[in-house]
Amino acid sequence: MRSFVSAFCLLVALVASSQYSEPGFYRVHNAYSDAYISIKGTKYEKTTRPDAFWSCIKMEKDSAQISDPGSIIYIPGMEQTSLYSQGVSTYSLTHLYLDVLVSEVTEDDKPTYVATTQYEQLICYFRDFGVGMTAGFNKMVRQAHWWIEPVNEETLETSFLGVKPATPKIKDAKGWYWTSISCDYPFVIPEQGGVDGAYTIQQIEQDSDGSYFATAIKVYGRGDTVPAATPILLKCKESYASGNKVIPVESIANCNKMPLYNDLLMGNYFSNFTNYASYTDPSITTEYIPDQATRANANYLALGVDAEGKLGFFPQSEGTYMAANTAWVNVTDLNLNGVEAIYLIENEEPEKPIIEKGDINGDSEVTITDAMIFIDYLLNTVEHESDNNNRKNEYTINAEAADLNEDGFVNLTDLTVLITILLNTV
Repeated sequence: MRSFVSAFCLLVALVASSQYSEPGFYRVHNAYSDAYISIKGTKYEKTTRPDAFWSCIKMEKDSAQISDPGSIIYIPGMEQTSLYSQGVSTYSLTHLYLDVLVSEVTEDDKPTYVATTQYEQLICYFRDFGVGMTAGFNKMVRQAHWWIEPVNEETLETSFLGVKPATPKIKDAKGWYWTSISCDYPFVIPEQGGVDGAYTIQQIEQDSDGSYFATAIKVYGRGDTVPAATPILLKCKESYASGNKVIPVESIANCNKMPLYNDLLMGNYFSNFTNYASYTDPSITTEYIPDQATRANANYLALGVDAEGKLGFFPQSEGTYMAANTAWVNVTDLNLNGVEAIYLIENEEPEKPIIEKGDINGDSEVTITDAMIFIDYLLNTVEHESDNNNRKNEYTINAEAADLNEDGFVNLTDLTVLITILLNTV
């Protein structure tokens, strides 16, 4: 019976994880190719032909979508709707609305959807064309069926945005990996996960040897929400994206311009692509480029490492574009033209000592001695509460170690918890 219940619960979870329920963040997953939609925001020309979707949507597979902010899509509704991501919408790129309909076809026991638009009195169904979305007239082909998978705090274990360390993987002297990010939705840094916090820089200083440095200041920690459209640095524990999870929340910003968060970091949503390959000569195509696709120059310094492995901001190659969904420093705005390196150091905050619950005497062990000291403390505290000489402070213990039930008070209840712990370890 237990295995049947478990299997049933798993089936319910799978079905629930592949349905549209309300406006929110989703990934759109093709049931045939096992690839995911990622909005790249580029197109060859403004057109209302259904194939216009081909050049602004890339299909990603083999887990590439985990670390791609463009695969996190805000879907506000099912009728005459648009897919929103990266500060744009599919309508703004194609001038075509979509209708999303529940299909009569299921795949892997999960409901599927079809997406349609009308072109010259014909109903077109969108399908995975291998590298992008294209249109067809047969809704029964498997390429036209899609799963819609929620991305929220309830799906943290299965669906999330994974943060990939910058390439080459940038590790500081303390073993933390660093990267930068900018995306058009707010996201939560989970309490449990590989992302330690979000950092910014607010000033650049010059050292005695003439080199420039910036201090990374922590502005958001675990459990905090990073606002939408905020270029930010992230300090991560793991070298792989799925080990560093963040979760989109609330709604999209859908900004045409990237706002600044009282710091010196700039950001962008897009790089520049021709048929999804980076190129350097913009004259070879008439491709539409969103505002946030930023051409690199000597004064835009991106996160990286120098030849000695030192972490900082350095120029990218001339003629390229700043990498998508990254943050960088514009030294022109700081009157530092010609500066080719700004080294990054972390704001040194004193680390709090790790205190084990029940270690009353601070000897790194929880023993009967701690219980005896706790009893003595409670007896003398009660005794001196009515003592006119007020000698209560003669009897002090570490309140954090003694508050075993974490209710903010040190009392007999905590002693009971400590004794229970000791009895269970005998």
